[in-house]
Amino acid sequence: MASTNKPSRISCDAFSDESLPNRINNGIYNDFNNNLAYPLLNVKGVQLLRSNFVNSSLQLNDYNGQLLFVYCRAEDADNVSVQDFHVVRLHPSYFVPDVGFTDFVKNKYFNDGTELVASLNLAASANGDSTTYNPSWLVGDITFSFDQATRKISFVGNESGSYYYSPVPPDHPDLEGFLTGLNQVKMNSINNITNNYAGAMIQPRISGITMNQRIGFSLKYNNRPIFSTTETIKGCATSSGIPQLTGSSTEADSWPILLGAQNINIYCDIICNGQDSRRRRHLLATIPIENDALGVCSYTASALDDYITQTSSEINALHFTFLDDYGNPFYFMQNFNTNLELAVYYK
Repeated sequence: MASTNKPSRISCDAFSDESLPNRINNGIYNDFNNNLAYPLLNVKGVQLLRSNFVNSSLQLNDYNGQLLFVYCRAEDADNVSVQDFHVVRLHPSYFVPDVGFTDFVKNKYFNDGTELVASLNLAASANGDSTTYNPSWLVGDITFSFDQATRKISFVGNESGSYYYSPVPPDHPDLEGFLTGLNQVKMNSINNITNNYAGAMIQPRISGITMNQRIGFSLKYNNRPIFSTTETIKGCATSSGIPQLTGSSTEADSWPILLGAQNINIYCDIICNGQDSRRRRHLLATIPIENDALGVCSYTASALDDYITQTSSEINALHFTFLDDYGNPFYFMQNFNTNLELAVYYK
């Protein structure tokens, strides 16, 4: 067998994993397994030649916190503190509300910044959310806009009086406690059998990720703004670091990233020496996502001799896992196939 079963190409795909429908939750997957009919022996190395998959992440990811925009509204211009944090959120695209519940705006496919801002303004306005399930939400407190010339998103505070508004950086030291405490954002979904906040499902999120970065407010807590002055406040994530008074616009320091992910990292358990920047092992390849959401992404290796040499010498099965730029699961819908073609080299 060692001399005859030595294919130079192997094609693997998610639809060939017969166990997949029985072990995934919610109809999504970020890994699959292909068992080989015959083992590959004396393998010297492998290389990813081609991949073909659907960019299944919407412009704002449903699962990792990109649907929560966090800002501060304070009476004091010299402080950005947790008691003044507030959230405007979109519900996940797959959200199914409880019977009769209509106070929500769902994530969807956005063609441009104008469409995204329109949904955000609906979510910020009356009937766009519920303080029962998003306790820090303030009805109509801010309004978003998109500038076609600069391609940047801004927001303005609407509360009358002397209030100061600023975007909250995703790594603010108090933000995690805020989003996991009394202000935890939940969803009044159809499986909320108690029909109250206590029994509601927590909206999916991952620590350190919010909508703010995706729509252009990219500065972190310890960043020094490029136009900082003596009035700059730590924790105000803008180019000046100065909270803006009611009625004054706060423009994002960067541009919105209308991609749920920029790259997809592919891992295979037979790889011994592949490693990503987070020291996760078994990295096979990193693939740039070059198509819009719901488009088919194809990748072909530029050379056929860049193979990974430290692999298992005997291969009976291939297990692949897919993660995004943050190291979080990159999910595919169950009706989306994912295909990988490997070149195999032998001793």
